[in-house]
Amino acid sequence: MAIASALGPTGPAPCSDAEWKTRTELSAVYHLLRKYRLTDLTNQWHAARVPGEEALLTHHYGLFNEEVRASNLVKVGFDRTNLTPENGEPNPSATEIAKLLFEARPEIACVMHVHTKAIMGVSAQTQGLQPYSQAFLMIGGADQIGYTRYEFECTDAFLAALEKAAAGKSMIVEAFHGAFVLGHTVGEAFFKAFYLDQACAVQLAVQSAGAAGAEIMTLNQAEIDRHLADMAKSDWYGYEGALEWEACLRCMDREAPQYKQ
Repeated sequence: MAIASALGPTGPAPCSDAEWKTRTELSAVYHLLRKYRLTDLTNQWHAARVPGEEALLTHHYGLFNEEVRASNLVKVGFDRTNLTPENGEPNPSATEIAKLLFEARPEIACVMHVHTKAIMGVSAQTQGLQPYSQAFLMIGGADQIGYTRYEFECTDAFLAALEKAAAGKSMIVEAFHGAFVLGHTVGEAFFKAFYLDQACAVQLAVQSAGAAGAEIMTLNQAEIDRHLADMAKSDWYGYEGALEWEACLRCMDREAPQYKQ
């Protein structure tokens, strides 16, 4: 399908209020990633579960982030049926991987697939993400991250390994490629993706400084446990992105209001 036709109409799609809210939030994610320079041309995808349905939303493969609208997101059933063919075609890996994760983790509402330079840089390190920053704590520490190996094709073996790596985790780092980030809400997924990238960027900076002769410190396990416990019991800052998400949407209302068309 030509990109121009995939842009589709603007304005509320014929759907439930719950689906439209999900559409606007997922569309906002694409625009926020562009704002914070966390994109990779057209080669990332992000998906949200359609409330109350065995279906997901994602973008037409080939659109830039700024071309995404709430109304032109593609709706795909878990049986892989394209329910809105007028909006184009999804990235094939989105329909395979998001479906897999949504079915394996029914509590998850959003899956983001990000491959920033920082995340790719850490993905190639055998020790994985290390405790060099508050950002490491913001995403819940090492226990929240699973790891798997890169495959270009979504083979049965790759999908099985991915599902295993995702068990009980909110982020899965794929070696040499990027990460899958899971959220109970769209806002939580964006929050975790943002701080996963930041934690990886800090790690690369720290390692560069270490190679230049700086003496490097890390958070020790006792400190990690104490800080994570303090965050978990905080009644004003839950580290799930709720505080930031409303501000993010207000920012998009000002800077990219077309996201909710």
